[in-house]
Amino acid sequence: MSPQVGINPTLMTQLINGMKRVSSTLPDVGLQVERALTALNIQLWGPTQVHAIGRQMSDQIPVLQGRLDLILAEPDRKSGKGGILWANESDWLSKSPAEGAATAKAMATKLREQIKSHSLDAKMVAEIERHKNDPYFAVAFAKEIPPRELKALINRMYGAGLPQSSRPAQRDVRTQDRLATMLSKILGTASRGVGRMKLPDDYADQLVDGIESPQDAFAVKRLLQDGEFDHTFLLSVVRKLYDKDVAHPPDPSLPRDAWAMPGPRDISPGDLSPMGTALVALAHHPAVAQDFFTDPQRRPLAYLMRQHHWDSDADKELGWAIQSASTEFRDHDQPPGGNSRGYKSALIASWAVHFWSDPKVQKNLPNTRTHFGTISAQYIGDIHRDTQSFTGRAPGVVTAADPDKNLQGLEPYGAKLDGKEIRKVMTWAFEDEDAFKTMAAGHGLYSAKMLDELAGKIVKEVDADFTAWRKAHPEATKQQLDTMRQDILEERMSRSGGAEFARAARGLSLTTWMITDAANISDIEKAKSDDARFAAFKEMTQQVVGLAPGPQGKFVGFMVDQAKEKIFGQIKSSHEDRARQDADNALEAAKQMFADLTAATMMRHGLFGDESVPAKTHPHHHKDFSPGSDGYFMSDGEIIPRAEMNADQIEDYEEWLKLNEVGRVFGRPDDSIAIGFRDAEKFYSGHGS
Repeated sequence: MSPQVGINPTLMTQLINGMKRVSSTLPDVGLQVERALTALNIQLWGPTQVHAIGRQMSDQIPVLQGRLDLILAEPDRKSGKGGILWANESDWLSKSPAEGAATAKAMATKLREQIKSHSLDAKMVAEIERHKNDPYFAVAFAKEIPPRELKALINRMYGAGLPQSSRPAQRDVRTQDRLATMLSKILGTASRGVGRMKLPDDYADQLVDGIESPQDAFAVKRLLQDGEFDHTFLLSVVRKLYDKDVAHPPDPSLPRDAWAMPGPRDISPGDLSPMGTALVALAHHPAVAQDFFTDPQRRPLAYLMRQHHWDSDADKELGWAIQSASTEFRDHDQPPGGNSRGYKSALIASWAVHFWSDPKVQKNLPNTRTHFGTISAQYIGDIHRDTQSFTGRAPGVVTAADPDKNLQGLEPYGAKLDGKEIRKVMTWAFEDEDAFKTMAAGHGLYSAKMLDELAGKIVKEVDADFTAWRKAHPEATKQQLDTMRQDILEERMSRSGGAEFARAARGLSLTTWMITDAANISDIEKAKSDDARFAAFKEMTQQVVGLAPGPQGKFVGFMVDQAKEKIFGQIKSSHEDRARQDADNALEAAKQMFADLTAATMMRHGLFGDESVPAKTHPHHHKDFSPGSDGYFMSDGEIIPRAEMNADQIEDYEEWLKLNEVGRVFGRPDDSIAIGFRDAEKFYSGHGS
């Protein structure tokens, strides 16, 4: 029998309400029937069947309501045809609230006894684990052990009340950690209860009460970090924690007795400020994080990034929460405003980048560089647009009907960024190699996609012009047709779509220069101080040509991880020699990259002319660059990525690309690349300015 169960909530609610009405009226109907029969002198032996039917209906109403509540409380439910919600009931071990309550009471008693005697065993934890997704059990268990007692039990199982020397070490708390995880998941299941299966209204208040105590904070942190919580419940808890944090902000000047901290005796419990207890939960619940960070009354992002002192590396957890809130939901489906998840994502990203540009925030959040890298890759189109602007921009959301007009298809809401601030953040963030790699991969993929789309546009223009000419000249010979198509191609590469293509190459080159400048590798002297980073950038420039641009309308940010693996997955640990191959510095490598990327894109779309003729701008026009030659640099009609070429192939490829005839189609894009880098160095020079 399948564990899948399905209910149409609307129809079930209508059925329950109808049964309530009918069951309440049936006794009256039965009484009227009895009176009528008595008036006719018909003897009755016991109550009529109408009474029995009414009782059966009344008995079934709680069962049906409970079934509906179970499915509505299941986070993994799926929508089917006809409004039906499907859920898996295999984890619902308790078949009724009474059964769940009885089991919860028995297990709570055992748990108290074992923790009191410091004899917690894995068998007991495994039994509790079986019920982690059982709503009847979870709600009853949460009520059986209220928050104050639950927090005390968590601390006691880690040795609270014992001498410091008797408290367990980290290596000895696997069972305790497993139980803490299960308690978090059970609380999450209980929080999702609906109808009669709900936590007490004041449960959140009880949970955060006493949060100023390190012991209470430790317990709350453990209870929040693994469960899958109801949105409203967790948002309420986080807001209460924030209010308490603001009322009593952490004071880093106060001494902190590590030996008095809760948890295992040989490891720090992390940040135990009220908000420190909620950061992992926010990262796990991006929708909650969004609604919290965009709270118009509290405006918590400024406080958390600028003012809040974080113990240990808790700022990394804050960075994770910001990343989750700004990248998990990227869309343009809803009108701009509070109901759009994509709008909130862009708003949070915009404000976060603004705050990150402040040196004080950078000092306060040193472990968040990699999170900026991930966010920047998701918003690479906005970075490409705004880094080239000399006009300051206040944080906000790009709400235009088409947020990125440089790409085909509808992109998600974009973030308004200030160009000068972006350069400051990049300079700081790129001290982390992973942040640099992530943004470099995003920029490489964005460049590949934009150029690929523009090349496709040129092909359509050429095809349209050629079709019109051939229609007007039906008597044309094959040689005349080949010549005219090549002439149209060369002419189009110098105007219209070709001009767009060249302009894009220039703009993308400019952004690349700023990335290399921020990474402190824009000249050979800087590169010498960090050959590893220079080699990583070189690897990007050589591998980006092989990236698949992705389908039209497929958002670049969703493909960054795959691109990053493609580019950097094969980097070796020895960088010294490779950092000096083929190009003297990062700028030369970047120029080389864009020349390669442009050439590869043009070849893929046939913009070097007809291979079968072959056109004078195509490699096959020359015997030395045709199949069978020692340095043949093509495969399946495409240029081989430079990273995969041998020395002969690189030599022949570069010779062909510099031919005067090839310049008839490649000259303007190639010149634009050089102009882009020259302009960038002229107008934006000054590292991190």
